[in-house]
Amino acid sequence: MSRRLLAVGLLSAGVGVGACYDLDPFLYSRTRVDHYTLPAEGDTPEETVSPEQIEPVELVVDGQVRLGAAYVKSTQQPPRAYVLYFHGICCNLNQHISRPKGLANLGYDVLVFDYRGWGTSTDVQPSEPGLLADSQAALAWLSARSGVSADRIVYYGRSFGTAVASQLAAHQPPAALILESPFSSVQGLVRDSSNMDLPGGFFSKGSWDTEGRVASLQGVPLLLLHGTADDFIRPEFSQHLYSVAHEPKQLVLVEGADHDTVPQRMGRVDYARTLGAFLEGTRTRP
Repeated sequence: MSRRLLAVGLLSAGVGVGACYDLDPFLYSRTRVDHYTLPAEGDTPEETVSPEQIEPVELVVDGQVRLGAAYVKSTQQPPRAYVLYFHGICCNLNQHISRPKGLANLGYDVLVFDYRGWGTSTDVQPSEPGLLADSQAALAWLSARSGVSADRIVYYGRSFGTAVASQLAAHQPPAALILESPFSSVQGLVRDSSNMDLPGGFFSKGSWDTEGRVASLQGVPLLLLHGTADDFIRPEFSQHLYSVAHEPKQLVLVEGADHDTVPQRMGRVDYARTLGAFLEGTRTRP
């Protein structure tokens, strides 16, 4: 069964039980752990770094919430750019460290963090405002660590992380915004998965209106990456976001890539070239 069909089943079951159904457990598919392993070795050489390149970090939000995080340093110093990475809905930092390691091997320093409720982060209920506070704390840490202002840092979101990255971009615009396999909003996700024109609030307390936030950005370069074989979040979402975004913008549809394999299907050389060309001329240099 495809993941899109699974989503349809979940949403249809929710409709069957009435308005008490809540999509939030699906959006916030959290896995708790008491510590991270943060393996330096990856499944491929492209996702393998030396142990000293990974620095465990703890972020503090408003003096109350603590977030597990990791800073993955490139061997190239100064790096090509500083990247704030926003991961998808499932699991925790142990499973999401691979993509930042791959970016580090392309010359970028990357901060990746677990949102509240994930991994070792404080076990409080996630929410749209709460994840904004988490993102702002992560950005403040990276800005202080790198010595560059927020508008010289790249935001890179993947899957659900695209919604979190776009939310922060609407409040604190970055040097550039990269969205891999994004959806438009909770409303759009519900409509696409269920074929029922129900209000997003019927399913989730948050709207996660990436479409509106992307449309509001002025002067922020936008790169959209999406696999043509993605059966979880269809490539039409990226095409729609591209249509509402302002220039400069770029849409890359990766032939044969599914929800998880965009960089792999592109290949290391093309992936690196695409990121490098997109960031050329932006205010990302240290």
